[in-house]
Amino acid sequence: MTTTYRFDDFDLSPAKRELRKAGRPLALPARAFDCLAYLIEHRERAVGRDELIAAVWGRVEVSDALLGHTIVRIRRSLGDTGNEQRTIRTVPRFGYRWALPLEIVPDRPAAPTGPADPASAPASEATGADAAKGVASESVAAIGEAPPATSPRPRVVAGVAFAALTVFVLLGYAAWQRATHVAPVSSSGPVVPAAADADADGDAPVAVAALVLPADVDAPEEWHWLRLGLMDLVANRLRGGALPTAPSESVVSLLRQRGNASPSDLLHDATLAQVAALRVLPHVDRADGRWRVRLEALGTQRSLDAEAQAGDAIAAARDAADALLRKLGKQPRAASADDATPALEELLQRSGAAMLADQLDEARALIAAAPAALRESPRVVHRMAQIELRSGDYDAAETRMHALVDRLPAGRDDALRARALLTLAAAQVRRNHAELAVDLYEEAIALRTAASDHEVLGVARLGRGAVLGQQGHWEEATAELSQARTELATIGDSLGVASVDVNLGEFQRMRHRPADALAVLKAAARQFERLGAREGRAYALVQQALAESELLEVDAALATSERFWPPEAHTNNRRLRWQLVRTRALALVGVGRIAEAQALLAGIARDADPQRDAATRAQAALLEAVITRRSGDEAGAAVALQRARIPALHDADPADWTRTLVLHARVQRERGDPAAAAATTAALQADKGTDAWRTMQASLAAAEQAWAEHRREPALEQFAQAMKAAEQLGVPEDLVEVGAAYLDALVEASQLDSARAVSGRIAIWADRDARAAGAQARLFRALGQDDAARVAEENEARLLAGYAGLGGRAPR
Repeated sequence: MTTTYRFDDFDLSPAKRELRKAGRPLALPARAFDCLAYLIEHRERAVGRDELIAAVWGRVEVSDALLGHTIVRIRRSLGDTGNEQRTIRTVPRFGYRWALPLEIVPDRPAAPTGPADPASAPASEATGADAAKGVASESVAAIGEAPPATSPRPRVVAGVAFAALTVFVLLGYAAWQRATHVAPVSSSGPVVPAAADADADGDAPVAVAALVLPADVDAPEEWHWLRLGLMDLVANRLRGGALPTAPSESVVSLLRQRGNASPSDLLHDATLAQVAALRVLPHVDRADGRWRVRLEALGTQRSLDAEAQAGDAIAAARDAADALLRKLGKQPRAASADDATPALEELLQRSGAAMLADQLDEARALIAAAPAALRESPRVVHRMAQIELRSGDYDAAETRMHALVDRLPAGRDDALRARALLTLAAAQVRRNHAELAVDLYEEAIALRTAASDHEVLGVARLGRGAVLGQQGHWEEATAELSQARTELATIGDSLGVASVDVNLGEFQRMRHRPADALAVLKAAARQFERLGAREGRAYALVQQALAESELLEVDAALATSERFWPPEAHTNNRRLRWQLVRTRALALVGVGRIAEAQALLAGIARDADPQRDAATRAQAALLEAVITRRSGDEAGAAVALQRARIPALHDADPADWTRTLVLHARVQRERGDPAAAAATTAALQADKGTDAWRTMQASLAAAEQAWAEHRREPALEQFAQAMKAAEQLGVPEDLVEVGAAYLDALVEASQLDSARAVSGRIAIWADRDARAAGAQARLFRALGQDDAARVAEENEARLLAGYAGLGGRAPR
């Protein structure tokens, strides 16, 4: 009998995974719910931190800061605070314990709907779904490979294991950049987006009113930091005056591909003229102890100059930016009590310039050398956390941001608090705590919606949308990303807009809509290329090549892979590099260059990190299994599939997990183990959920299993069902996979009229796919059309030529 715990006006049912307040459901992240339930169920004693972490997260490397944040989230949901601790009390130097009296209410058992004891039913009567579930459970448990189907952990779809580790994908590249934004924080006020005309390809860069270039500095070397520091200061000052201005991170990325171009050349650069209606070049010099800053602004129809002098460069740049705003008919942002002191402003600008130059050690050293009062300033604390995040010290960044958020209660400095929440969310994502990141994004959105803080809202919605999409909440994710795109376009964040687009394209591909994804991904890749964002471009190209492979556009997929090859020239991130290698191998397999693909896959198996690259290694093993099976080496395929069939693949890419099960069942049948194949097929049936594509694959596997068991009529019905689903999805890869198998079955069953109809659905790909060519050849032989069969057989042999000499039997 299950139990409900009642306290105050709350009801908690661990079995139903429900928390209700006054009878209404109350949303609580999965880990927070598990923490609450565990503490209540062990209310008779204090629970140590390590015990609680192991019970809820199932691993020991979870930080105390994450646990602390989870407890804060629970208390807040229950109307409690860290000061009151009415519900959960902190036990110093140990852990936590439940403190509130509660009532235990036994749940009423559900009315029976079948036999009183299902376990007592004869085995021969356990048919249909119940039998499938039983076999599936036994199969998975015996191997110890898949997580339980009832696991409370949210399902994460393709790419998450990789994305949580790379610098860019899960949040989107721009979200990473903007969450580590180096500018002083202020509300920018309302801005008006500039119009943008599409280019010939239909995807012009996001046009903004202004773009500020690195400053032309005429001063001793010790002032070199002004080059990027004043660029960023002027850009933020213009943005604060309601002039949409490109973020400094975007400008730095954009200028990398221009090498050592002179300031004057950059000012007149035609590509930059497409990005911004007004280019601004700061000129800085010092004479007689005073700084002079002149802003040279060049547009398509006009040019402007604004100049100011002051005792320090920052004040002069600020005054010059305000003067330029007035000439443009804009009102500079009014001074406020929250403005930084000159010393704080200089520290922020200098450390920000170092971050823009990717000199993280220099940025850290500047802060370490500053007086204690400056180091403890909330903005400097935030800056240090950004540096730690960029350096990969996620625990330190997380701890620092928890402390800062506690110092910044809502209403005191909402702008800085919201940015701190974004930085904390970035750390949570990189610690694989996506559900907590969603909470942080939501809080940041709530804080800054009224202020129309487009930067925070754009980053937060991009991050939240990416996480929701990776959890399979497609519609909500797409709506969130669409809003993010509007917010980021409003402030002229071209990098952010491209990141939204690559996420949208990836979501379409993961929803098995590669044709819809392709146009979006191509546009995103072009945009990243224009901006000089090589990692963004590389990831967009990976997604593009995967979509092209699913469309059986094998030559296009290979050409796309050439654009991100070799991987070390396109990213320094090892996690992303292995994704590039795996995608390149897939493209090579598509065109029959098997030996080259195998060499790349061997490199992944040998050199990729077993933990951090676990999902990529499993995907590579799946591709290796495809190769070895097509070469006739079923034993080698079985070994590779054992390496692929691991929990990391199940969590990271359910589609590839499904492909692994389907292929494993085939290999088991080919190796003479029909019982194992039946168990694998049942496991696939139990794991299909409601996804249309996975249901199609489950129908295909069931049809193949039934055919092997000589149950011809049920098999043909399942084949027809799978074919109908494949036609509805309309993906060439699926049509060929299902159609070729169905066609072979129809030919063997002598149902040649039906076989002709199926053949017509896949014939278009017979010149580029061996499965389609082989099925066509066998149909032509059955019809007595020997000349046509000979052509198809030659085509099949050509497509399979790359598999010859791999150590197995000759391919069929």
